[in-house]
Amino acid sequence: MVGLANRINLIAQFGRDSFTQGYTSIPNLLLRTYKSIGLTDIELVVLFHLVYFRLAEKNSFPTLEKFAHLMSTPVEEIESCLNQLMEKKIISIDKRIDLDTLEFIEIYNLEGLFDKLSEVWAIERNNDFEEQQRALKRKQEKSFTANLDHSRTVKGANINTISETTAMVYNAFESEFGRPLSPMEGELIFSWCDQFPVELVIEALRISVIQGTCNLRYIERILQDWERKNIHSIRQVRELEEAYT
Repeated sequence: MVGLANRINLIAQFGRDSFTQGYTSIPNLLLRTYKSIGLTDIELVVLFHLVYFRLAEKNSFPTLEKFAHLMSTPVEEIESCLNQLMEKKIISIDKRIDLDTLEFIEIYNLEGLFDKLSEVWAIERNNDFEEQQRALKRKQEKSFTANLDHSRTVKGANINTISETTAMVYNAFESEFGRPLSPMEGELIFSWCDQFPVELVIEALRISVIQGTCNLRYIERILQDWERKNIHSIRQVRELEEAYT
């Protein structure tokens, strides 16, 4: 029992001591992406120690001997790592005024590291945003296709005549707008079906849905723009899109 009590007391003392000695926080982003910014394993460890010296020992310019005391790496290799980190613009050596002595002192500046990490962070955020946009576009296109397929199933429609085709287009617009169309809106859509190929009217609707702008005037501008550019088929629309990408 005495041995167990001593062990419990020792663990408690260890917990208190480790807590009072503090911790050195390392960004997870650095641990996850250090290879992508060109750091080697040993350079990463040297950076860890730079952070430790600054935070735990308030030493912003540790000597090579200080590094060697904590690492199993030869002094020459530590010095080489520090030089490589400066060449890669991960760290730099700056001069600052010591507020106690009012003399210039040298410090290791880690701003280069944080600049690199901020670039990686920005790229990852942009990639995430673009992937979200692609996923949203795929979802909208899937929804549009499903609604269009449903609208094609007009009761008794064989989609062989102009009136049946126009009815299909009308139903597609009502489905995407999520409401009945007014008589004026219907007349406008019927006039498009007379003026433009039906496939282009449907394509203009699809584009407006993907853009999040279910607006007849917006769709009309798309059709008028295609007319000015002498576009009369989906193939020509795709070629135009490819020319702008």
